[in-house]
Amino acid sequence: KVPEKVPFEPWCPIPSRSAAGQDHRNLTGSNGEACFWFSNGCAIGCDACDGSTRGPIPTFVCVDGQSPDSCEVRPTPGPHHIEFGPQAPICGPNAPAPAAPGKSMNATICDPRQRTVNTAAKCGSPEDYFFYSPWRAPGFAPVIDSCGVAGGRIPGQGPGGFGAEYVETKHAKVGDLGSKVLKPLSTGVEWARGLEYEVAWTLQANHGGGYSYRLCPASSNLDEDCFNSHPLMMVGQSALRWGGLGGHTIYFDPVTVTEGTRAGVMWRKNPVPRSWKTKQGKWGQGSNHLQVGMGFEPVCEDQGMDLTGTQRSCTGMWGPYNLEIVDKVLIPKELPLGEWVLNWRMDQEESNQIWQSCADISITSTDSRPTFI
Repeated sequence: KVPEKVPFEPWCPIPSRSAAGQDHRNLTGSNGEACFWFSNGCAIGCDACDGSTRGPIPTFVCVDGQSPDSCEVRPTPGPHHIEFGPQAPICGPNAPAPAAPGKSMNATICDPRQRTVNTAAKCGSPEDYFFYSPWRAPGFAPVIDSCGVAGGRIPGQGPGGFGAEYVETKHAKVGDLGSKVLKPLSTGVEWARGLEYEVAWTLQANHGGGYSYRLCPASSNLDEDCFNSHPLMMVGQSALRWGGLGGHTIYFDPVTVTEGTRAGVMWRKNPVPRSWKTKQGKWGQGSNHLQVGMGFEPVCEDQGMDLTGTQRSCTGMWGPYNLEIVDKVLIPKELPLGEWVLNWRMDQEESNQIWQSCADISITSTDSRPTFI
């Protein structure tokens, strides 16, 4: 059972209709530590992740003379805390020691409409602190494992900071590779070629960025080359849904990115802002603008960041725990029949981290009732 005050670690609460009658928020902890499978210390153009680098943590202040509740923000002048920054790559000739292997690269996403944090900064300027973050060139940052790593750490590093930890269970420990230790699981999910199916993901800690869905044959090596060979197209509008299947749902036009992505994979921008202003021009309740600068306009009107999982919030740096971001993916007509692994990858912008999950599905030639994963 999920506590009333949702803790950060090691819980990964999700909304589910199955929790109705057991939890007034329809939240369940049945996913365990699923949200702690990720890759830490990853940046665009590098050959490998370092398992450690969290990324820049800048500070901002209001422009002089402006009201704190509605001001424009600018980087704090003079020496101020920017961990691993400003605009520091993890690899390449300009990386501080010890540098990860690789040459680094420039961002391919510069359009403020496609960015999620510090969106007012000129692309590539010294104030563009997140220039080398994974989301700034979707898919071009390496990962430690394509199904995530327990605690986000390279095997042997042990626990780290900023959520790079994992409570050991009989199934996994810190540094375990998802594609190696997580055994195939028959989900009973069957998807027919040529049809559309619903997929969804949830937020725990909001680092902005964006996400994609891909496939790989279950008999193949579950790596980026394989998943990039079988990208899935997201079709139609996206949706926000509170409380699990059957919960309150709103639809919106997503920001979709296909140019400047690795292998031409389709990505969509995370629609939940960590920093935002209301329609009245005031900073939203819980907005994190003094750390990440300007964000973007939410797709719903709410009361601000919700740490309880009881409201219909669509903003904030934590959660909203009862919210799902829902899309439909189109299964290619020519896809071979058989057993496949579905991959969800989320490249962060506010941190040098990449979240991934894998799930077993069957591709069939006949229609069956659409199934949610």
